[in-house]
Amino acid sequence: MRDDPAYRADVEQVEADRAAQVAAARAAERPVLEDLASAGIKLDTVWHLYKHPEWVRPAIPILLDHLARDYPDRVLMGIGQGLDQKASREWWGELRRLYLRTSRDVVRDRLAAAMSGCATREHYDDLLAFLDDKRLGESRIYFVRAVNRIGNRTSSGRGRTAVESYASDPVLGQEASAVLLGRGRNS
Repeated sequence: MRDDPAYRADVEQVEADRAAQVAAARAAERPVLEDLASAGIKLDTVWHLYKHPEWVRPAIPILLDHLARDYPDRVLMGIGQGLDQKASREWWGELRRLYLRTSRDVVRDRLAAAMSGCATREHYDDLLAFLDDKRLGESRIYFVRAVNRIGNRTSSGRGRTAVESYASDPVLGQEASAVLLGRGRNS
């Protein structure tokens, strides 16, 4: 196959397409990287923020600003991935505001992931409201385990009772059932 000109042309085209996609993604994320660099956070790609935990906290306000901008989905995913769950806690209000206002599924997904990991007892009512808001789509799945974890820590069985009410929900049912059966962490 390596000597087949048609096969080689196909392989080279795939490689060229991939290189063009990578170059386009790098160019698209340049504005966020420049803003991070102006704050002393020098990265080749936003996806590498996890390698520098000391930079996560100062990066969060910049990431939130850029998460509300119009980027390709892949860039938004990388920006949202940088919202370290625990470090994001003090920005709960901004996370919540963006989560409720965005129309981009990828942004909503990354925000839900961050909020589910940084939520505490004072956020429990927000979590329940998110679960009830069908407009938020599949991203609500992230909150099922958080509701169980926080609710049960607040009062024995409180989280489990809340999760039981979602067991037949078409979007949340599978995750709720897994939690009720004790599958996975925080069950």
